[in-house]
Amino acid sequence: MASSDPYKDINNILKIALIVALILGSYNLWSFFNSSRYQALCGASFWELNRPELESCLDQKKELDK
Repeated sequence: MASSDPYKDINNILKIALIVALILGSYNLWSFFNSSRYQALCGASFWELNRPELESCLDQKKELDK
C-alpha cells in the first residue's frame, strides 16, 4: 500500500502553484513594461507592430539616446 502524507502532497501542490504564479506574474510585468515602451515611442502596442515597425521604433529610441 502506498500511504503518502496528505500534508506533504498539499505542500508540493502549493509549491508548484506558487512557481506557476511567479512565472505568469513575471511575464505579465515584462509584457506591461515592454508594451508601454513601444506605446510611448510609436503610439502602438508591441503586439500590434510587425518586425520592420518594431525596428523603426528601436531606431527612434537610439536617436533619442544620442
